[in-house]
Amino acid sequence: MVSRTERWMGLLEQEGRGALRLDNLIDLARAMRIDDLSALAGRRFTATALEVPEHPAVPEIRHALTHSLLAPAPDGQPYSPENLEYRIRHAWDAWHVSRTQNTQLGLLLPSLLRDTAALTRATTGAQRRKAYAIATRVYLIGQRFAYGVRALNLAVQFTDRTLLAAEMSDDARLMALAGWGSAMTSLTAQQPQEAEQTALAALRHVARPASVSDASVRGALLLFAAMGAAGNRRTADAWRHWEEAERVSKRIGRHIDVETMFSAVNVGIYSVAVNMECGRTFNAMSSAAHLDPREMPSSNRRATHFIDLARIYDKAGDREAARGAILDSVEASTETIAYNPDGRQLVAILARAGSASNDEIAHLADGLGLL
Repeated sequence: MVSRTERWMGLLEQEGRGALRLDNLIDLARAMRIDDLSALAGRRFTATALEVPEHPAVPEIRHALTHSLLAPAPDGQPYSPENLEYRIRHAWDAWHVSRTQNTQLGLLLPSLLRDTAALTRATTGAQRRKAYAIATRVYLIGQRFAYGVRALNLAVQFTDRTLLAAEMSDDARLMALAGWGSAMTSLTAQQPQEAEQTALAALRHVARPASVSDASVRGALLLFAAMGAAGNRRTADAWRHWEEAERVSKRIGRHIDVETMFSAVNVGIYSVAVNMECGRTFNAMSSAAHLDPREMPSSNRRATHFIDLARIYDKAGDREAARGAILDSVEASTETIAYNPDGRQLVAILARAGSASNDEIAHLADGLGLL
């Protein structure tokens, strides 16, 4: 069901009022089980703001992912596991701290993929399982990059590689992490039911967390399950998953997981996102009022949260607050907005509604190629 009044639906049928707003189209498509928005909007619908550009690093990363396994084994000894572990930590630091996190990973990933593949091909026995554990973590970074730049086909490739490598590693936590990455890919592909099912299936690998790290992965899976249920407007299930994640966050205290960013503050950020997905704008605003996003040590996560806030303010009719939230997102990360379809759409709307040619939003829209 679409959460709209009978009067709104009547105006839509008679006059088409509001039909070309993206959020309305998505609501209608979900209710009518339509995958292609052009079936609703026809040729009049233009998605310029949604046409996310390809990140310059995508071709090289795709090539490295594929050809690292097809090319002849390199001469000489592969890099040591310790060297690759250090580079993995550096890559995560780059993702979380940099305002140009996609570009930073784009510089690091190709060689990391090639060297990891060389290690898995050169090892045997117990060392081989360790090599595949490293490969799992590298592929997760690649999946994160693909998600960040909305390269869905590449994200699917990384998801498959992550699942296979995790299975080869024989590590339950890594299997759960691989499921978390797979659920992320499903959410990116607008497949909320698949995301929820995948996240819940992966929970069995961390059913009885043996460490804070295990518990963090469990909590992160529950948050994705909540987002999947919210995407299908199954509000009760969404909050049931969220509340279980909140209980996990209380058990782990101030710990923040490096790979998933699971923490108490991230659970709070997801309360905003779940409310928004369920169509509860004012509840989302209330949740946001109790948060300090500066406590989230991830530039991308902060930037994404501010985009969510901007969408909430726009739906509530507060354009000035929406503009401020968009600029806060850019302050957190200059790249997140460039590859976020919802953010691009809102920037285009706000820019057209502005009046001054030197307006910051107008400059942003121009820089994103939206004007």
